[in-house]
Amino acid sequence: MSNYRRRSTMSYEERRVYRRRKRLIRRIQVYAEIAFISIAIFVVGSFIVSHIKGNNKTMTVAAEEKAAAKEKKEETGLKVSSGDVDPDAAKEDASAEEAEEVSGSVGAYSAKETGDTVQISGDVVSEYAILINNSTKEIVGERNADERIVPASMTKVMTVLVASKHISPDKLDDKVTMSHEAVDYSYAGEGSTSGFVEEEEMTVRDLFYGTILPSGGDAAAQLAMYVAGDIDSFVDMMNEEAKNMGLKDSHFTNPVGFHADDHYSTPYDISIIMMAALDDEFCREVLTTKVYNSTATNVNPEGITISNWFLRRIEDKDIGGTILGAKTGYVDESGSCAVSSMTSESGAEYICCTAKSTSSWRCIDDHVAIYKAYAK
Repeated sequence: MSNYRRRSTMSYEERRVYRRRKRLIRRIQVYAEIAFISIAIFVVGSFIVSHIKGNNKTMTVAAEEKAAAKEKKEETGLKVSSGDVDPDAAKEDASAEEAEEVSGSVGAYSAKETGDTVQISGDVVSEYAILINNSTKEIVGERNADERIVPASMTKVMTVLVASKHISPDKLDDKVTMSHEAVDYSYAGEGSTSGFVEEEEMTVRDLFYGTILPSGGDAAAQLAMYVAGDIDSFVDMMNEEAKNMGLKDSHFTNPVGFHADDHYSTPYDISIIMMAALDDEFCREVLTTKVYNSTATNVNPEGITISNWFLRRIEDKDIGGTILGAKTGYVDESGSCAVSSMTSESGAEYICCTAKSTSSWRCIDDHVAIYKAYAK
């Protein structure tokens, strides 16, 4: 019998019970579907949360491992990586970092204070001074050695060092014409002259000697233009070299030594530049030359004779050894200053830098006094 015929013969009370039962069954079905969907959502949600937690845990572990590696590096001075570490490379890194920590400089050239480093005193007038044993790379004595100074023409030691690094020896005898731009550049800054004149044809070698011995601003400017094409580009090279050397507090705006607010160095840094220049074979030759006769030029067929007056004035003084090389400087803001080197009677090589002395002669006397008192 069909459901329809069966329901039509039901009494009113039976039909009401039947409808109530149907509603209950439907309600149960709905609740069952809701429960199933809820369970499905819970399962999927739990999976997603578990996956996220797993990733977070992985990231946390990786971060903790990285932090541990960093801490290990700081404690031991070794470079730690997630891969295999080369023991020899690790030793080299540790040695380099240890040397950097001791010297206070990241460059190839540096000097360190020791327990024997003294404050320079006595009859030295210069407000700033330093004496370095170039053989041991130790600071023997100092006076405000890490404070900023106006380096004046001591700048030219960096100028010839940078130029020498970018000129091959076979180019030293190339001909160069002293330009109006170089002469005017030096004249405008009230720089001293080399002795060469505009349109004079000399060699690149002559420019090096003209830069150092008579402190020629024109020669320094012409040398800069020969190397880099223009002065600004050469100055960029000077600052890059200072950075590579790990100099503590030096910045240059010109290759001559003209005063500018952003042109500065320290006695320590100038000494380090001198140290590097003395290691450059050609720069050492130029810096240690007392008198130089230039090549023949179109203006001076017999060349010109130029000299390093600091070396000539100090050579007869008793300094307890033999003077090697030097470069002086002076602008109003710097006072008389100089950087020099000498070899003591024991054979040790020293570098001395002073600044803010009262006169050029007093500056020389300060170097004499420092060498005699502290060089061994």
